Amino acid sequence: MFEDLLPWEPGAELPYNLMVERTEGYSGSDIRLVCKEAAMRPLRRLMSVLEENDGAEVPEEELPSVGPITSDDIIVALKITRPSAHLNENRYQKFNDEYGSQATY
Repeated sequence: MFEDLLPWEPGAELPYNLMVERTEGYSGSDIRLVCKEAAMRPLRRLMSVLEENDGAEVPEEELPSVGPITSDDIIVALKITRPSAHLNENRYQKFNDEYGSQATY
């Protein structure tokens, strides 16, 4: 899933193994949110450079590139994005206890 949402870019080594280890208990939506947050960080860096010019127009040839997603972007995204699947765990367990299959094999 990470490789689909954060494809490899030349010059960027993403810590896919770290992402897998640190997202145990995350839902697919949670993982998508981690990837979205990581992908936004290079754009936020660019925006902060542009904002430092106090609104003055920057010539196109002087604009910095957005840049690739870095390992630091992934680590920050993992720190600020928490899993949500556990929030309904008790509800799911109760439903399973009441209506789930009780078959034994």
